[in-house]
Amino acid sequence: MSFKLIRTRHRKIRLHYLFLIVPVLAACQQGPDEMEAKSSAEFDDLATSFLDWYYEARPITATNLGIHTYDGKLPDWSEQGVASRAAEFRGWLDRLSEIDRERLTGERYFDHRILEYAIRARLLELEEVCDWKRNPMKYVSTAASSISSLSDRDFAPLEDRISSMVARMKDIPALLETAKDNLDDVPPLWVEIATRNGRGVVSFLDKDLPAALADQGLADMPSGLLDDFQMERKNSIQSLSEFVSWLESDLAPRADGDFRLGRDLFERKLRYEEHVDLTADQLRDVNEEAIAYYKDWVRREAARIDPDLPVEEVMAEITGNFPTPSELIPIAREYVTTTRQFIIDNDIVTLPSDGLPVVRPTPEYARMGFASMSTPGPFETNAREAYYNITNVDPNWSEEQKAQHLSYFNYPGLLGVTIHEVMPGHFVQLLYESRIPTAIRKVFTPASLVEGWAHYTEQMMIDEGLGDGDPAIRLGQLRRALQRHARWHAGLSMHVYGETVEDASQRFEEIAFFAPFPALRETQRGTYNPTYLYYALGRMQILKLRKDYEEMMLQEGRTFSLREFHDEFLTLGLPVTLAREAMLGDDSGSSL
Repeated sequence: MSFKLIRTRHRKIRLHYLFLIVPVLAACQQGPDEMEAKSSAEFDDLATSFLDWYYEARPITATNLGIHTYDGKLPDWSEQGVASRAAEFRGWLDRLSEIDRERLTGERYFDHRILEYAIRARLLELEEVCDWKRNPMKYVSTAASSISSLSDRDFAPLEDRISSMVARMKDIPALLETAKDNLDDVPPLWVEIATRNGRGVVSFLDKDLPAALADQGLADMPSGLLDDFQMERKNSIQSLSEFVSWLESDLAPRADGDFRLGRDLFERKLRYEEHVDLTADQLRDVNEEAIAYYKDWVRREAARIDPDLPVEEVMAEITGNFPTPSELIPIAREYVTTTRQFIIDNDIVTLPSDGLPVVRPTPEYARMGFASMSTPGPFETNAREAYYNITNVDPNWSEEQKAQHLSYFNYPGLLGVTIHEVMPGHFVQLLYESRIPTAIRKVFTPASLVEGWAHYTEQMMIDEGLGDGDPAIRLGQLRRALQRHARWHAGLSMHVYGETVEDASQRFEEIAFFAPFPALRETQRGTYNPTYLYYALGRMQILKLRKDYEEMMLQEGRTFSLREFHDEFLTLGLPVTLAREAMLGDDSGSSL
């Protein structure tokens, strides 16, 4: 059943309903078609106006999306600025509520819900989560991303981008003074992480940035602009260095905040950001059942390797076999080529382009995770490079820490990471951005769609035969699935059920077969990214959607095609709950 046919069904159902309420319609001068046309025009006008305002209010977000009107600006995180922005969000929500979603058809019907939840999520962030008051990492990352978003890609002549960098760097000292005014009730761990990240940003501005721009022709810039750049860069370094010192000497001794959201805020955050309306207890039960399921699968696969060894020892053998630091990036490049060819040979998904990402070490300022995909924004027209970032070992780590870190990149693990980040995960999803029909969906893409798709592909590719049934490769995939369910447990248990970081980290080790050092880093992430359950959540939603879609096709006497399912799902660009409605009809059932 095509998307077009499904939306026709929606329209017929709503028109039938409208014709039943004859007295109301009789009082109107407009017929149903005219009312739908009027509502559609009102929504189009509101959506366009809102996005224009949103780009100006969040200039770094705009740059990352490929909108370059505000490349010289920083967001206003002053208390007054936040209050003004929240009031404006409420005004937009009021305007949106005046448009009856049931009168909208086609793309607008879904976009209305996406926009509503996007606004509610950002109001929640500003008024109740309040990272701008409580998390110093917000200001460190703002300073870093304000510059890296301009330096990573040559979307405009270097002279223009340098001018924008100078303008933003001039505002970094004020940004950090605002942070000092705002920050209160800060959790001690967040000060520790912000301090570490702050030093990374200083290093980025001091070493990485000038080195990267030198390769792009920094020395050829007009002398006045070059002088301004060097002066503002040094001022930014000084301000950030002073801010790091302030974090250590002033904020750290009095940091005694609790990072936990609590049940109600956790559930609402998940609802508005991921379009999932489950209680914390339901989420806990779903996760524990999934952990048991994958643990049992691990036991079966481990027995295929050595039935006499405990599962933990089999896993330890696999995770203990990993590339050296010098081999890590070259092997990742090989895996990109291997997985791409498998997709083509097995008709997994249509690849809209022959392009491949640049595989590189993760930049110093962004080294919190193991790997990432840095992609151009959906509206970027010039610099379309994508970067597959892999975090290699830190020379300052102990040998044990280096080994524990590299254990994540064991050979099956690195293959899975490459599937997730590149083929057919994030990079392929990037290639589909141009096919997504509306700007609203391109701007407000939930993490459960982005990370859920990438995580889903890890299992799907092995299910389709990648690795030729090698139990070690399957165990690598299962370990990553359990890693995501361990995140689910950590975020939920700490924020809702009061578990300590130490206990959640120990449970993380048990669930995911992780060494203590990476397990602790993963768990610490859950303190400030509480709903990072969206990886496993999205995977489970997509697997169920695919199963239900295949059953519908069989009932209609049609042949299911995995490639066609993937192509349609990626082109829709909808949260899975809404994709179910688009692909399965009004009575689409639960997403889990």
